[in-house]
Amino acid sequence: MRRPIKRRVCLVAAATLVGGAVFASAPINADAAPVAKPSAVPSAAPPATQSAAPAAEQLYSLPTGDHVRVTGSGQSARADFLPAPGHSAAAVTSNVDGRITVVPVSQIGKISSLEAFQVGPATPQSPAATPFFPMTTLHITALDHSGKSVPAAEVIAVNTDDPARANWDGIMTGGDSRIEVPAGHYSVAVAAFETDAAGNATETDLLSVTDVTVPAAGTTVAVDGRSAQQVAFTTPQPSTFAGAVLGWNRGTTGHLDVLDIGALAGTKFYVGSAAKANYGVLQFSMFGRQSAGSSSYLLGFPSYDQIPASQTYAAGALETVDSTYATDEPKQDMTLTDLWNRVGSSGLPAYPDLPSVTVHAPAKARQYIAAVAGASYEGLMLPANPDGSLDGELERDFVPVAGQHVTLPWRGTVITPAPSTYDGSCFLCRSGDTLNGVDEMDTDGAGDVGQWSDGPTTIAEDGKQIYSGGTEGQLFTLALPAAKHHYVYSLDTTHDTVSTALSTHTQISWGFDSAKTTASTPLPILYTRAQFVTDGHDSVGTGTGTVNLAFEHLTGATDSAVKNASVSVSYDDGTTWHAATVALGNGHQVSATWPVPANTKAGYLALKISATDAGGSTLAETVHHAALVNAPGGIAVTGSGGSGTSGGTAGVHAVCPSADAGHMRCFALTSGVKQSLVKGALPDGLARNDLLSAYKLPATGGAGRTVALVDAHDDPQAESDLAVYRSTYGLPACTTADGCFKKVNEHGQTSPLPAHDPDDDWNPEVSLDLDMVSAVCPACHILLVESDGTDSASLGTAEQAATGSGAVAVSNSWGGDESGENQAWDSAFQHPGVAVTVSSGDNGFIEGAWPASLSTVIAVGGTSLTKDTSARGWSESTWKGAGSGCSAYVPKPAWQHDAHCPNRTVADVAAVADPKTGVAVYVEDGWNVIGGTSASSPIIASMIALAGNSAALPSAEYIYSHTANFFDVTSGSNANWDCGGDYLCNAGPGYDAPTGIGTPNGLGGL
Repeated sequence: MRRPIKRRVCLVAAATLVGGAVFASAPINADAAPVAKPSAVPSAAPPATQSAAPAAEQLYSLPTGDHVRVTGSGQSARADFLPAPGHSAAAVTSNVDGRITVVPVSQIGKISSLEAFQVGPATPQSPAATPFFPMTTLHITALDHSGKSVPAAEVIAVNTDDPARANWDGIMTGGDSRIEVPAGHYSVAVAAFETDAAGNATETDLLSVTDVTVPAAGTTVAVDGRSAQQVAFTTPQPSTFAGAVLGWNRGTTGHLDVLDIGALAGTKFYVGSAAKANYGVLQFSMFGRQSAGSSSYLLGFPSYDQIPASQTYAAGALETVDSTYATDEPKQDMTLTDLWNRVGSSGLPAYPDLPSVTVHAPAKARQYIAAVAGASYEGLMLPANPDGSLDGELERDFVPVAGQHVTLPWRGTVITPAPSTYDGSCFLCRSGDTLNGVDEMDTDGAGDVGQWSDGPTTIAEDGKQIYSGGTEGQLFTLALPAAKHHYVYSLDTTHDTVSTALSTHTQISWGFDSAKTTASTPLPILYTRAQFVTDGHDSVGTGTGTVNLAFEHLTGATDSAVKNASVSVSYDDGTTWHAATVALGNGHQVSATWPVPANTKAGYLALKISATDAGGSTLAETVHHAALVNAPGGIAVTGSGGSGTSGGTAGVHAVCPSADAGHMRCFALTSGVKQSLVKGALPDGLARNDLLSAYKLPATGGAGRTVALVDAHDDPQAESDLAVYRSTYGLPACTTADGCFKKVNEHGQTSPLPAHDPDDDWNPEVSLDLDMVSAVCPACHILLVESDGTDSASLGTAEQAATGSGAVAVSNSWGGDESGENQAWDSAFQHPGVAVTVSSGDNGFIEGAWPASLSTVIAVGGTSLTKDTSARGWSESTWKGAGSGCSAYVPKPAWQHDAHCPNRTVADVAAVADPKTGVAVYVEDGWNVIGGTSASSPIIASMIALAGNSAALPSAEYIYSHTANFFDVTSGSNANWDCGGDYLCNAGPGYDAPTGIGTPNGLGGL
């Protein structure tokens, strides 16, 4: 796999899920300048057919401020962890069913789920024709190298009969995890981490069991790390451990799930042995970095079908590479990533990256790089941009040759567009009368490849323009006449100065002749790679300046020698030019020299080149800021903001993106975009009248009844925001003064209230809850119970206050993973005469969330709700994020009869939750459209209060006996596993887990 370089850098907020549907923010357009729109093709010319280039890199941000660079998709996707300045490079990466998770090791012991650290969309799965997926319990326990229960770990369980049928990626605490899976054959891996008080990793363990049989009755697998061995490497010269990473791939030949973990210097790295697979495929690889003074060894051991007992690896054949790292700034940090790629398009998972290292440019270093059979080495260099962008990234990819010694400079001065691409097999090829083109990329003088510049491109035929487009993200085909004509491909590109002020503006024209071909043939484009003789700051010194030009053609085209060339330089950005003396040499390696006076002002050189080869192809190229001149200390780059700056997020993100271990998070989802309303206008989003119409609700009722809402932290603006919502929709006031609204702490007291937490701001969740009660039951009183924190003890205490307050219904729009710890608070969610509703979660089908999995609550799933022309006037389908799953702890209640969960199944009922068809909410001085099952839970709770039948609803049993009073949701899926069309993740006639028995059709079922 060759790794494509980014066409267009995107910053994307990390998706909020664990093993579930992705609600990633839409990419933030972060271009230095927009791609020029293609101008109209002259009417006499045949039209070009354009299409988007294949998706390449995207950059995602993590809650820690770190970033993840993702290339490709599916099981062969690669995720590179890019730590923020000052952060550790240690992270664990998994790719389960195309869902990529990257967690800094410092966070493993602090989080309760992986959802905030998942990036990118999951690969969609097609449901099989015949569903049959009864679930059972897989109980996993784990001991670390010293025999203690692992304190914190990431756990993967993969069905090795068919990974699409079931896989799980989650957090283990206290050495214990339980999940519900279909019976079958599995493999389990535990990536265990121990950290010091500062969050620095002290020990990392990979412990796995290759084959685990899970019968219908369930099973327990004990993962024991006491026999694991410490990873070590031996090298020709004395060296010390500087880092390592392993890849564990498990599944079937066409579907492998991935776990990559590693360790940095100072961290003990233990790996337990594992046998060959009896079912499916096991792939194991190990890569290491050893430090030998100013040199380093980069070692690769990629091909194992088991995990060996000995974890000592001996260096084999090596190539020596002397690298230089140049910068035009006085000093600049560069993030370097080392990795290996499989040669050819295997479709197999990418090899893991070694943890990145930082080089302080200008610098020099020597690497001894392993020559690995069937693999190429790839190096990535990225300036440590303060905005976290990929601006200025370069890569090199080559197959190391044993015993070879080469010198390879990074960022070899002139960086300009070249006919280089990873988006197709040929940059510009002609097949018969059809021209096939691919967007260009940039290279430096050493041949390192990146995507720096952007701008318009044109093609002229005998002086007449026949095509226009852009340099990034485009493929095109163009019909040409059969006869021989002269063509000129022209580019005019720029890039910003976030990471360098060099090569900021380039104008190039490639001229060539072409006629009809009998096969796909590269066109004879003549181009050059220019490299000045400079110091470590890309500065040409006084005396004699030299630029070396490597003239080349597209691979496969005739490589004609240059027969004449001219070179000029300018010290005033092209106002005046000074001719250089050109030595043609062999016509391929050409040099030019010119005098640089001692009094030359420190600044930038511009470069102009023209050349003609023996075949008649021509080159005309002008590069502004091609190099520094007489600036031996570099020139500071002020930075334009450029491609790394962001202007806001237009997509959907979680209000509460993450939760610490043992804590819960709210489930509200919002675009975060506040609406500006003109006087008299109503905000976007569903409102009271929509909900009454969609669910056939009465316009009156509920007087004297109270709905309680349990949320975390204080919302100081709760009452004032509520007032704006109610007045906007003409609803009666609901205030503390008139007794309609009351706010209390977790003990049920009006004072002292908990503190507001700006770092975990639940205010949008609170406003959503308040507004939904107001929309459905405006005559109801509202009790807002605010817990001190988000731990299960605080929220459980608040729940006791809510259920014991006299409220007829209590809504909980929050939750987390099930654990033995939070089961201790189960009794808080039951009280005679009180109905308790709980959001099912926003991560699709994975597992039952707590407290929605309790049998004493009504678990509320979610739908997408849109107006239509049906008799009802509305249509509903399963929302892809609606939580569903099987509890690993709560027994099946007698009133729930579905077949494929041996324990309690989530959900029971549903209402609108899709943030794309969400509800209008007023919060913090603005209107938002908000969704998630955080909306559906208070909607159902308010309906229960409106119905006045809460005494019959201490659980969902009454609902299951009144299915005729619900709209049956029969379409849509929340599948994250390919669950075979099963009701656990697909809507269908009757009960299904994402929407339960359906959505209310009036109040008869409540």
